[in-house]
Amino acid sequence: MDNVEKNNRLLECKNLEVAFYMEGDKVVHAVNNVSYYVDRNEVVAVVGESGCGKSVTQMSTLQLIVPPGKIVNGDIVFDGIQLLKDGKNCTKMEDIRGNRISMIFQEPMTSLNPVFTVGQQLTDIIRAHKKMTKKEAWDIATEALSEVGIPDAASRMKNYPFEMSGGMRQRVLIALSVACQTDLIIADEPTTALDVTVQAQVMELLMDLKSRHNSSIVVVTHNLGLVSRYADRIYVMYAGRIIESGTTRDILTEPKHPYTLGLLDAVPKIEDDKNVDLIPIEGAPPSLSALPDYCAFYPRCPYKNDGCKNRCVPDLKIVGENNHYCACHVVNDGGLNNGR
Repeated sequence: MDNVEKNNRLLECKNLEVAFYMEGDKVVHAVNNVSYYVDRNEVVAVVGESGCGKSVTQMSTLQLIVPPGKIVNGDIVFDGIQLLKDGKNCTKMEDIRGNRISMIFQEPMTSLNPVFTVGQQLTDIIRAHKKMTKKEAWDIATEALSEVGIPDAASRMKNYPFEMSGGMRQRVLIALSVACQTDLIIADEPTTALDVTVQAQVMELLMDLKSRHNSSIVVVTHNLGLVSRYADRIYVMYAGRIIESGTTRDILTEPKHPYTLGLLDAVPKIEDDKNVDLIPIEGAPPSLSALPDYCAFYPRCPYKNDGCKNRCVPDLKIVGENNHYCACHVVNDGGLNNGR
């Protein structure tokens, strides 16, 4: 890696493993040997079905994993700072969490305290990270609400969360990133439970903030169609592992992994006849507490062969230009290279 790449790297996660230790010696392997990176002023999407480890991976960055969960292995470096080295309560982590890295959770109603006004919550968080008076924090929070498109921001500061719509509550959470001027925004299913029009508004707002504040964004979603317009690169996760990664263009136009092909086929196309049935991925994801010692996608894969089950879990290997990687024995053996 040359110095230009090093200087441009904002976040790098290496070999992350997270497990949940349940009753009866049951262990759920939520994240298995995951490595990824985010460059400065970049939009990265993490895509996959529910329960594949997307959110747990991102929560590990902010050390929000609590018992029975545990970060078993790995290293996360943010702007040259090792986040996992000194524990989640270290001074460095307190300075970074919410101040330099913010997280927008998928359900804003549960992320905001229902018994405090929006203004109280915004000002308290701002003052926790920046030395200023309550009046100064209130003014910054009001300006942040206005910047994320909430009309009559001064009046809305006095509202309780339940007095706002889902889209407005999501904008309040985004306003926290604006107020604290964070370097990295992690948006975990930021458009869940929002209608299509509001989904587009929220994504456009995030992209606008990225441009104005030179922030980087990680978008966690199960919707490949949602991020196809916004992401620079995409990581596809399945059963706690990254099974394909590359530029958005490569993932959408030359997908390699059978699971990625399935995700793309499942996205409705505007040119399709209304009578055309959706194409689902057959079967269900495996239990993370009983993962096989071979490819986890094997039972659902339409391209599988006997060799897939007789070999260990496939490693990510480069399959094209622009650092396009895929973890599939069939692809790596040259048996599925037609793409799309």
